[in-house]
Amino acid sequence: MAIEFGATAWGRDWVRIAQPTGATRPNPALPRARTLARNDRVRAAHLTPGSISATVDDRTDRDVTLAFPPWTEAQRAVATDLLSGRRAGEDLPDELHRALTGAGAPPAPGADSVSGTCSCGKYPCAHFLAVLFEVARRLDERPASALALRGVTELDTVHRATRIPIARIDPVTFYGTTAAS
Repeated sequence: MAIEFGATAWGRDWVRIAQPTGATRPNPALPRARTLARNDRVRAAHLTPGSISATVDDRTDRDVTLAFPPWTEAQRAVATDLLSGRRAGEDLPDELHRALTGAGAPPAPGADSVSGTCSCGKYPCAHFLAVLFEVARRLDERPASALALRGVTELDTVHRATRIPIARIDPVTFYGTTAAS
């Protein structure tokens, strides 16, 4: 059976927010949430740095909003450095995901830092969880969106790939080492 949500490390992070590995009992809303996402009932999803808003069609439309912290300036700098040298539109491998996580800039927020609201009045509900599954599916298809959710766009990385700030160049070693006299 093929993995529907979280086939890549980029999407798997968001599946773990919906289905924490440390859960002590099953969440009865998960099957309904997966069904809603699987049947394309999550519509009008807008992904912006630090927030996601979507409408979930579950007999009636439910408006869902998720909020989470984008990367700090230091985390953005780490991510931009790791991404420098990549071409725009280039696929982001799972190795980059591991490198970002290892460098202290995890591509997804921690489950405890994600909050949300739903017009159904419950939280977390199947609609909230369906949006998480839909985000996971989108990130599986286009991992660069994970970086945009955290505040780094492809333009940031392309700029860094084509220009090196002068302050980062060491004039002593720039042209290679010199022979000792």
